[in-house]
Amino acid sequence: MSFATLNTNLFKPISGENGRSVLSLLVELDIFLDPTQLVDEPTPQQVRVFLRDYIANKNLSLEINSGEAASGNPAPEQYVYNRLRDTGWIREEQESGYRYVVWMAQDARRLLHFLGSMSAEHPSLGVVCLAVRSNLFEVVKDPSNGSLVRKAADDMESFSNILRALVGNIREIHHVISGGTARGSNNFAFYFEEYLGELFLPNIEKLALRGNPNLHASTIRKLVSDIRFNPDRIEACAKAYKRDDISNPSVQLVEADLDRLSKAFDGINPLFKKTQDYARRITRRMNEKIKYTVHTPSNMGQQIQALLDRIGSDALLDALPSPLIGEELLADCRLATPKAKPVPPAPTARRQQKPLWEKRAYNQLKQEHINFQKYDPARVANFIESNLDGRVQITTDDFRIDTADDMMAALHLRLLAQGVSKTHPLYPLQSTYSVEFDEEEWTDLKQMAGRRLTITRHATTEKRLHG
Repeated sequence: MSFATLNTNLFKPISGENGRSVLSLLVELDIFLDPTQLVDEPTPQQVRVFLRDYIANKNLSLEINSGEAASGNPAPEQYVYNRLRDTGWIREEQESGYRYVVWMAQDARRLLHFLGSMSAEHPSLGVVCLAVRSNLFEVVKDPSNGSLVRKAADDMESFSNILRALVGNIREIHHVISGGTARGSNNFAFYFEEYLGELFLPNIEKLALRGNPNLHASTIRKLVSDIRFNPDRIEACAKAYKRDDISNPSVQLVEADLDRLSKAFDGINPLFKKTQDYARRITRRMNEKIKYTVHTPSNMGQQIQALLDRIGSDALLDALPSPLIGEELLADCRLATPKAKPVPPAPTARRQQKPLWEKRAYNQLKQEHINFQKYDPARVANFIESNLDGRVQITTDDFRIDTADDMMAALHLRLLAQGVSKTHPLYPLQSTYSVEFDEEEWTDLKQMAGRRLTITRHATTEKRLHG
């Protein structure tokens, strides 16, 4: 149905105060004019009889406010018939001779069915994303099941549309609770019946727990890429489309379905966030309303009655209502008590507990151990010189390790053989000593294990030391 050809007069009968009654009447009239239920189209007289019986059985009082009221005050069925005919809901045509027939206009029937679908209950939002993920996995596993791509795209679009309708319903509920109006219901009934009963429990709760799209986002996007960027797989999907009698099967159609799926899935995440945001806002609003309602004074009626008794018992107020009521009458039974002054804040003295001596001792030992393990070039140089003892070259077999400092210096000495960066604390020692691994022999030193090291003092350094 094109918007350019839509008859906007169709909304006139259903937009007034009697719109709901007229809609119910139109549903029954559509059933009465259904061509599959009739041998022949009914005449205008038969339609007016149907309208008369319906108005009488439903006890409808339709207000006649058109120009026809000034010309003879027509019967309700005649007024409704003319109204529906003039606005385009029903068509009247001369068939043969003097016989007229009536039927429901096609645009009117489509609009009526659309309005009926708005009030239909949506299925509970469940594990649609998981089903889409399973279908795509089957296609990747076996491309002969390529028609599942079309089903996954349709399911994802349907899920996105249902979620969009869910967000719209939550917005309406938030508007009502925030100060809007709900016809025939107060805020508390609207919250507990419409929101908790119809939306939150069957939809949002399950959507947040099992149908959360974030749980399947990365997997679904990866499966779509595996299908789209694999020529053999997408060609097999096109053949599956042709085998399952899908119209116009081609590689481009498979890619278009994958695009539909991706766009629908990308739109789900912001809709899902809106459902969570509105759920928190609605809950906070109702928590405030319930708190203010519960905190209303329960003895308000008793206070008002005490005030009336005091006014009525005063001899000076025989001629009520009095223009003035003095302060002395209200002093003992005010309906509201003054708000107590808040207690000024005072700093709270906190006593910091002293650490135990065992903890202090442990921390001290730990810090000493950390400092002991630091790289110390002087310690390594003294260790080398004490072992060289006037020689130019020695190996690790010649080392004497008597203290913990000697052991740590020997361990750090191996770093010079492995090579250190220019910013390393031990790098300056390379200008004085040359440390290399002996790839053929293992060291005989008991305190160390590994390849033998050869330590050589440079000749220029030796001349400077002795010269």
